[in-house]
Amino acid sequence: MPYQSEKAKPYLSVVVPAFNEEQRIPSTLDRLVAYLGAQEYSWEVIVVDDGSTDATAAVASEWAVSEPRVRVESIEHTGKGWAVRKGMLAATGHYRFMCDADLAMPIGQLGAFVNRGIEGYDVVVGSRQIEGARRFNESYGRHFRGRLFNWLVRLIAVRGFQDTQCGFKYFAGDAAERLFGLQMARGLGFDIEILRLAQKGGMRILEMPIDWYHQSDGKVRPLVDPLAMLGEAVKVRIWELQGKYR
Repeated sequence: MPYQSEKAKPYLSVVVPAFNEEQRIPSTLDRLVAYLGAQEYSWEVIVVDDGSTDATAAVASEWAVSEPRVRVESIEHTGKGWAVRKGMLAATGHYRFMCDADLAMPIGQLGAFVNRGIEGYDVVVGSRQIEGARRFNESYGRHFRGRLFNWLVRLIAVRGFQDTQCGFKYFAGDAAERLFGLQMARGLGFDIEILRLAQKGGMRILEMPIDWYHQSDGKVRPLVDPLAMLGEAVKVRIWELQGKYR
């Protein structure tokens, strides 16, 4: 298993975007580092604080004092998409994994993403919807809104995916640098842009089922944020027509 062809680089970088997560981030880092510390490969964790108004950056930085493979990057509050971009481009891993701070997917399932990367996929998309996926603690109303949103996304911007918005995605390092280097969407709609760019670039992409546990304290606002994401999907098409992805 080619975990360290270059000793200077970690095999895996995990990017955790965080906005006002001071209560949750210590537990998230505890679980992440406990899992990663048991693996054979080298790794790093990058927490990107998206201009939080609470003590997220301070709490994460204090936690990282005891673990040099964890570091904190900070940006002005811009949006999840820009936080993920910052982390992906600051990362040095041969592979890079974006991971929501709520760990709604059990972190033990990261191993399946690693295995798919070894098989040669450029992008592995965690999916809460395709066959084999399991969703827990989610209301019927929220699930219906998610399916309607996905139908609109496929109509407007990117076909072929049952779940574009899952916060767990895995990238080969060169693919991450290429895709996030082109990224223009700053908010929650960035996933749509990244997947469209990956498709247009002929990358090898896999949508893979995961277990997902709905978090009642999640940050997505039921009506406002889906509309904003659709707006970004429209912008992606406009930017593409304007020739801005070169």
